[in-house]
Amino acid sequence: MTAGRENFAVISGSAAGALTGLLFVAVSLNRDRIVGHAALRSEAGQTLVLFLLALLLSLLLLGIVLVVVAIVSGVVLIIVGRGKDRGARDGDGDGAEDRLARLLDKASPNLIAMLSITVAGCLQIAGANGLYWLAAAVVLALGGGVINAWLFLTR
Repeated sequence: MTAGRENFAVISGSAAGALTGLLFVAVSLNRDRIVGHAALRSEAGQTLVLFLLALLLSLLLLGIVLVVVAIVSGVVLIIVGRGKDRGARDGDGDGAEDRLARLLDKASPNLIAMLSITVAGCLQIAGANGLYWLAAAVVLALGGGVINAWLFLTR
């Protein structure tokens, strides 16, 4: 592994690990409120998947593995995200805060992150350097997780 990849793995893995730990603290502090709210459970689950995705990407820098991780993560994010729709139909949320949450949710970088991981994996399979695409995917996954965590904690 080259020095650039080692540094990338250390930095992104450390950030993802720290944010995952903070998510567990936030969930445990708000446990009673989360149990009865489907949308909050979905957002917490999606945030956990995004943070773990960034952690996995820093550990697995192999082409075919990246493509598999992108597909599996995308499917898990879709499945876990279904609870958000259910919570919105139940009438959860209020006015301007709910509109802002919906806007941020629609601008979520999940799809772009999955595509970036797939491109990085395909480039590595082809023998090219896909590290820049992988870096973009990690930034998007951590950014999307932070946005989800903010929505999760402010609702």
